[in-house]
Amino acid sequence: MIDKMAAVVYTAPNEMTYEPNYHSTQVDREDDVLVRIESVGICGSDMHAYHGHDPRRLPGLILGHEFCGEIVEGNNSGLLVTGNPLITCGVCSYCMQGRDNLCSDRDMIGMNRQGAFAQYMSIPEQCLVEAPANMNPNHVALTEPAATVIHAVNIAIKESYLDIKDCHVLVIGAGAIGFLTGLLLKSYGVKMQILETNMARHPCVKEHIGIDAVNPIKQSVSNDYFDVIIDCVGSEKTSSISFDSIKAGGVIVNVGLQNWTSAINIRKLTLQEIKLVGCYTYSMEDFKSAIKYIDKGYFGDLSWIKEYPLSEANFAFKELHDGRISSAKVILKPDFKKQ
Repeated sequence: MIDKMAAVVYTAPNEMTYEPNYHSTQVDREDDVLVRIESVGICGSDMHAYHGHDPRRLPGLILGHEFCGEIVEGNNSGLLVTGNPLITCGVCSYCMQGRDNLCSDRDMIGMNRQGAFAQYMSIPEQCLVEAPANMNPNHVALTEPAATVIHAVNIAIKESYLDIKDCHVLVIGAGAIGFLTGLLLKSYGVKMQILETNMARHPCVKEHIGIDAVNPIKQSVSNDYFDVIIDCVGSEKTSSISFDSIKAGGVIVNVGLQNWTSAINIRKLTLQEIKLVGCYTYSMEDFKSAIKYIDKGYFGDLSWIKEYPLSEANFAFKELHDGRISSAKVILKPDFKKQ
């Protein structure tokens, strides 16, 4: 194992501390392998923890769960991998049903145990998924959010009365999940509208998805119009927009969890037979599909990713907090090389 490594530690609300000589990596299980991290993405849940809004992620924790790296200790040393951060039991009823995201005895990288904002990370071998050897590590690191998107879109397809290509779809939010949702729906030929209040993200939506994003603060959103709504924010405001905008018989898929509580229009839900479906992460099958979808171009060329050295993580978090980054995904690089 590694005695010392560079790591970024969440030390207090709105504070990420770079520690060039962080002591040791966490090994919890006999089947843990050691992975040298090449790329790791900043997730919305990492931002939530950074703001001090997640009681499950406490100061002293290494965050980060969207990663690509190389196995350096354990079976298959030298293999390029990503990994499902959900560590599931494999034997409960949910795992046996293939719904391992609902495992009743699960842990998670970057929450219950140390994460990937570091040079090295230990993770159970069962969580790892092999990446094509020549695949860009930044693209591999998008597997986790892409898996969430595949899971959400598949729910929408399953629950909608209409074929998804015949639906008018509203995507709320153009952060990583919303943006990737838009890219996947574009590859399916779906008619959609995307809402985003951060104007810095609008040019990226226009360039890569080919539509003009709508700022719901300044522009109106059609009521009773959309067949499917995918809420990638999950605030009280977006929940209200969802129920105002969904048409009778439509489907709302809720992915985001910005707030812990929200108001539901139970009257419209009942009288107009609206389907409101929660969407939590992904199954292992979704995860394996995601890396294939990325490699085959379902999410475009991914040229919009923005890189920072791991040592500048605190600056990157502050830039994201202030809304100064137009890219939907920031990647931290432990071994940063300027292009």
